[in-house]
Amino acid sequence: MRSFRKPMTSPFLDFIVVLHVILMISLGASMAGAQDIDEVFDPHPLRPADTSSPRDTLRSFLTNVNEVIQDWRQGKFNVKAARAYVRAVKTLDLSTTPHHDSWVTKTERILLLKETLDRIELPPDDAIPGDTEVAKEGITRWTIPDTTITIARVEDGPRVGQFLFSADTVQRLHRLFANAKHLPYKPGASVGIYEEWVRSERTQKAFEKKARNRLKPVDTSNPRSTLEGFLDSVNRAYKLALQADVDLKATPPTMTIDEAREIGISADNLLQRAVHTLDLSQVPEALREDVGVESALQLKEVLDRMELPPLDSVPDAQVVRAAASQRAGPFRWRYPNTEIEIVEIPEGNRQGQFLFSAGTVDRISEFYEQVRDLPYRSGVRNINWKSPDKSEGAYEYYISTPGYLVPHAHFLGRLVDALPAGLKTVHYGQTLWQWIGLLLCVLAVALTAYVVYRVLKRTAVRLPAPLDDWLMILAPITVALIVGLVLEFIDNDLNITGAVLATVLAVGRVIIIAAMAGVVFRLFKAVAETIITMPRIQTEGSEAALLRIGARVVGFLLGAWIIIGGIQGLGADLVPLLAGLGVGGLAVALAAKTTIANYLGGLILFANKPVRVGDICRHGKATPGQYGVYTVEEIGLISTRLRDIDRTITTIPNAEFSNMHIINLTERDQRLLKTTLQLRYETTPEQLRYVLAKLRELLLGHPMVNPDPA
Repeated sequence: MRSFRKPMTSPFLDFIVVLHVILMISLGASMAGAQDIDEVFDPHPLRPADTSSPRDTLRSFLTNVNEVIQDWRQGKFNVKAARAYVRAVKTLDLSTTPHHDSWVTKTERILLLKETLDRIELPPDDAIPGDTEVAKEGITRWTIPDTTITIARVEDGPRVGQFLFSADTVQRLHRLFANAKHLPYKPGASVGIYEEWVRSERTQKAFEKKARNRLKPVDTSNPRSTLEGFLDSVNRAYKLALQADVDLKATPPTMTIDEAREIGISADNLLQRAVHTLDLSQVPEALREDVGVESALQLKEVLDRMELPPLDSVPDAQVVRAAASQRAGPFRWRYPNTEIEIVEIPEGNRQGQFLFSAGTVDRISEFYEQVRDLPYRSGVRNINWKSPDKSEGAYEYYISTPGYLVPHAHFLGRLVDALPAGLKTVHYGQTLWQWIGLLLCVLAVALTAYVVYRVLKRTAVRLPAPLDDWLMILAPITVALIVGLVLEFIDNDLNITGAVLATVLAVGRVIIIAAMAGVVFRLFKAVAETIITMPRIQTEGSEAALLRIGARVVGFLLGAWIIIGGIQGLGADLVPLLAGLGVGGLAVALAAKTTIANYLGGLILFANKPVRVGDICRHGKATPGQYGVYTVEEIGLISTRLRDIDRTITTIPNAEFSNMHIINLTERDQRLLKTTLQLRYETTPEQLRYVLAKLRELLLGHPMVNPDPA
């Protein structure tokens, strides 16, 4: 990414830059207890760096850097030195340098260049092109003799026409310094300034170091920086972890457990940087963390068994830019003689970054198995690489030790050390003690879940509704918590790895997903039962049954959504799964068509409400004379229960009951009473009048005829 560079001709912008540097260094000085910035008179406060020719650029750089170093070594930093620092920065083309906007990066590049120039012979001034030679001969670039350090003219942008240390030179300063650091210093050199700055507690680098170690990613702007960053990060992580473990095992230990854990955090940050160079887009999200670490270590094992390619053969930012106009698809680079590729990501949130391809990540275990019996490459240092070190045995060390990166900082580390050697042998990717620990964890989960469920079930039986339903919600919650804790222990403490870990995590997370779906289902059921206990709702009424049906349907649908989303997060392909569910659902529907018909009949009864629980009804498909009289006891999801006048119970499927002629006797507002009075023939008229009077009195006194006799 190209940064916007401010013109040197604006005094206001130069003042802002100087002020920023002063504030930054003032903050760093105050934090370290150093002296404040001194107000020293500067006769040329707006003077820019002289970059009109290679001679002036080189002279301006050395003059300004020497002034900055002199004041810094005296423990002070004045305004004049701050402006000199800015002028030194302005002589460098930082456009292709990773993190070039950081002042720490700028300071580091200045000191690396100063250390290199202090060790090589520079030609006399008259042998370096000046303004006259540039104008007369049209010089656009000049290289210091016997080196690759180049000062080139900027051809476009706001700094066009200025001569700067070239972008390629500035980008390669780490390697240039590594190749020249064995040379003796020249007279008058700033001896050891770079190492002094790195170790100093009075610099902004010292204050930013911890944060940058945790936040700074590997530069993935081109294949070369990706490969270099990956190798460097894994090497440093393994070196830190191994040294901390050795210090803890010493007798007596030369490091405390807390110190080792801090180092473990730093090593983990470095290892995560290496993982950042991998394209894990095809790995299920739930497994990316573990797969990323294992893939990074396996990839490093493969590369450590091969000779490193020449640095110039690995494309850098300039090669990528040059190829951008000549290619149609994403840029790809293949590690020589392998199928390992670094490719440009064409889309997504990492678009434009160069990562080890998803295909490489997918096959890295296969590559590792093919080369694991080969020896590591020779220990000859490749001068083209900043960090060509090897991390021999890093993957075996990782998979066979407890904890994460520093085993003896973990409570299992000392326990595993005391185990017999036979239990430390590796079988199918895990040590024997890890297999035993895994088996014990599975048994512990099964036993604990069973005991918890039985205890809750027995307790719920003794409780009235809806307390029993609320209590049973704890069953799936407890199972999910137990499985989650054991998975954390298996992953982070036992350190199970590879396909075994993927299987265990997948099974465990499926159990957790199913348990969460069960929680949702039971929660809706408990809410429905709580509402049903209200006085206005009959416990066995149609409203109660409708609430139960609605709660179960909604709980089932939400639970199914949780299961589908969880399975999708595990990387399962839902297309064949849903297709299978569709075919299976059709088969189930055909096999259970009677049950489904009864269920739909129940919904019809709840919607139309021809009868309610407690109503007296008659039903049937025959003539009225064949109707029976029943009391509705219960309307369920599948069937309806009726009680006959002889106290017997009749159960009728809802599909059949909803299609019957149903006469609700309870809902009638009037009743025709037709009866025959049997009197004796010898009944006298007076007796007949008496009977009629009593009947009239009986009928008029009935509540249905005269509800309010008063």
